[in-house]
Amino acid sequence: MFSEGDVAMLRKIIVMVTVVLLVYVGNAVSGDVSDLVVDSRFVNDKQGKPDWIILDVRPGEEYKEGHIPGAVNLGKMAAKVLRDPTHRAYTMVPSIENTLGESGIGDEKHIIVYGNAVDSYYNTVTFWILEYLGCNSDQLKCTVHYLDGGIEQWGAGGGKLDTVDTVLPHASFKARLVPSRLATSDEVLKTVQGKKRAVLIDARNEGEYHGLDIRALRGGHIPGSVNITVQKNYDDKEFKMLPLAELKSLYKDIPPKERVISYCQTGTRASYTYLVLRVLGYENVANYDDSWIVYGSNVNYPVDEEQWFNFIEVNQTAKDVKELQEELHELRQK
Repeated sequence: MFSEGDVAMLRKIIVMVTVVLLVYVGNAVSGDVSDLVVDSRFVNDKQGKPDWIILDVRPGEEYKEGHIPGAVNLGKMAAKVLRDPTHRAYTMVPSIENTLGESGIGDEKHIIVYGNAVDSYYNTVTFWILEYLGCNSDQLKCTVHYLDGGIEQWGAGGGKLDTVDTVLPHASFKARLVPSRLATSDEVLKTVQGKKRAVLIDARNEGEYHGLDIRALRGGHIPGSVNITVQKNYDDKEFKMLPLAELKSLYKDIPPKERVISYCQTGTRASYTYLVLRVLGYENVANYDDSWIVYGSNVNYPVDEEQWFNFIEVNQTAKDVKELQEELHELRQK
């Protein structure tokens, strides 16, 4: 049996441990999600520390108008610098390494990514790319974290903005790719054919999923895919990620031990779904880089609720527009 003195000492220890844990959690997480997603307090705590880099992923002109002090910028929207609509991510690795290194981002750094809140799924493209390059893995020392709520969240927390560009010394970023974090068309096709096993999540809107909103040669969806629209993951006012309990409910039918592949039109919206799944603890997650713009345009790939792009209607619309332009020109000449 414990003496009264022992019990009192145990109570003190429990209180001290609880306080430490609360402080740690308060500084390391945003709400009730893991430290992959962070808040302004976390950013404030890391500001100025040599091992930490704050990456502003917005266009250069917006960065110059005001940014988190000490943040670096890639000159253009990072989602467009680190990706090319005509190339896949795995073909751009040397270019991405150079861009990061020239910006002073080394492969041993801890990186906090932020942008405008409304551009949430453009911001998460950078998060996914950095994870694909090896951050948050055993391959590299670098880690990457996402500021939930963007620069607006920083301001709401009392954070000040700076207009002076941050220029860091050139660094070395050598990727150690984590191939499992990028799904290829070959893998997706084999999954549809039953040759590979994975759960496919379609992050597009319902119209796209059902073939009513056609943005490739064909409309529809990848057979067997589950439609969880990306907007369901965050609130539509502050664009902050939903509480963990709500996200767990949203993905309750997705087995946590399965390989999960997210896709959308170009892999942009799907990068946000990718982050959410990582936050929920799914370990074998990938973003389908080709996504629907490639899959839906390959006539050899099977499609559910298939609808073909109506070129006749588009051509007629183009003719109508041209006629209106000509009429407008004639009116201006009178």
